[in-house]
Amino acid sequence: MKRVREEGIPASLAQKVDALRLALSEFPEFQDEQFRYLRGRRTRLSDDGLIFRRAVAEEEHWYFYNRGGDQDQVQLNVGMWESYIRVGLGFQIGRQVSPKQPAFHLLQTFVGMRPPLPFRDALYRCIERNQFGIEGQKNTNVDDVMHHLETYVVPPDDSPVFVFLGALWKPDVARQKTAAHYRQVFDQLLPFYQALILMAGRLEWQNTL
Repeated sequence: MKRVREEGIPASLAQKVDALRLALSEFPEFQDEQFRYLRGRRTRLSDDGLIFRRAVAEEEHWYFYNRGGDQDQVQLNVGMWESYIRVGLGFQIGRQVSPKQPAFHLLQTFVGMRPPLPFRDALYRCIERNQFGIEGQKNTNVDDVMHHLETYVVPPDDSPVFVFLGALWKPDVARQKTAAHYRQVFDQLLPFYQALILMAGRLEWQNTL
């Protein structure tokens, strides 16, 4: 992955990534007419007309996410490091323009509230059923994952922080996956994505970003 850092994404890899973005766009939930209702506002499409932005390279890995995800604090994210591919929810904390959408803080509230909310119970079952994990955390036990989400301390300043929850596929597993498998992961997480987006302040319809 050193080439990714120094030269950007190699052309052959970029073609495969773009093919994945295109394949995902064939599913109705990732088309503009339906996706705008998930986000509670219209989404400016990428220059090639897709919901998912073009992939970018950074620090020995590449990633892409849905348009508007850099400002929503929660995004549908696909990324690849040398040892794994990630597919799921990314929380980009500290880089948004004001006013920020406090999606991760809302997630911690929903997860930490007692007695447990239906949101927490559903997320617990989703993580357990799909064996989702947190990027950078070795233990994928569902109780440990939930504990990490609940107790993670967000820096008090605007320092950029990225938290990821979802599928973490090793290379030999990832090679067997098709766009339908990526869709399946996202579809498991879309109810939580939409709940966080809307409850973080997107309950009133807006036509533009």
